[in-house]
Amino acid sequence: MSQPPSGKPPAIAIPPEPTIKFRPVSAWATVREVENLTDTISFVRLKIDGGVFDFQPGQFVSVMVDKEGKSVSRPYSIASPPEQKDHLELCIRKVPDGFMSNYLADLEPGAQVRMRGPLGRFVLLEPVANDVAFISTGTGVAPFISMLGHIYRQDSDIDPARHFWLFQGVRYVKEMVYIDYLEKLARDHPNFHLVYVISRPETSEWKGRVGHVQQFLRDEIKEPGGTHAYICGLRHMLEETKPMCEEMGFGMVRFEKWD
Repeated sequence: MSQPPSGKPPAIAIPPEPTIKFRPVSAWATVREVENLTDTISFVRLKIDGGVFDFQPGQFVSVMVDKEGKSVSRPYSIASPPEQKDHLELCIRKVPDGFMSNYLADLEPGAQVRMRGPLGRFVLLEPVANDVAFISTGTGVAPFISMLGHIYRQDSDIDPARHFWLFQGVRYVKEMVYIDYLEKLARDHPNFHLVYVISRPETSEWKGRVGHVQQFLRDEIKEPGGTHAYICGLRHMLEETKPMCEEMGFGMVRFEKWD
């Protein structure tokens, strides 16, 4: 890709301010199911009490629990798409000695939690008129699962000529969350490209990409000029990937740290 005479990479467009459609509300939610995928990752499915909970793909909720007489809150991205009205799904990484993550992972169906949302401005810019690369590590994939579910909803009006990539980096094969859903998307939609990267494969049976997710951007996206990049994950990945996308000349770069 040619560069301007100064030798500096092309300027990246300043992301437009997204329109936030829904005001946050406080609500109680009832646990429908907790699925412990691994010893560190759980899916928590919640039914909002008293009505429908509207949000935009990419937003999060703040879950509040009383601990020793004080209210403790933690943010969790919503992984389910807004068209899924039956329940919200949160993808949670259990942190050693982390009160909230372990508390939620141990809840039984019927338990209730308080929450506030929707929150956040890291939302899918609509209408989706460009190719999009979603780049994530770990449970930072959760907002992108919501965005992809929205993009590929049954009545989707997305231009089939648009291409979408999901780059998902995890440490171990067992941490490949939503893999069945994502592989089905790739089979059903030729314009969806799934790029999984394992940094520490614990089995020799893994024959896919090994390393860090940002190492494979240049291989997969040859002409990023009109492509929008969304980045969500650990701080060190974000700090490497954001300037890389800018240097490559992506049309827009949005990001959110999600340790």
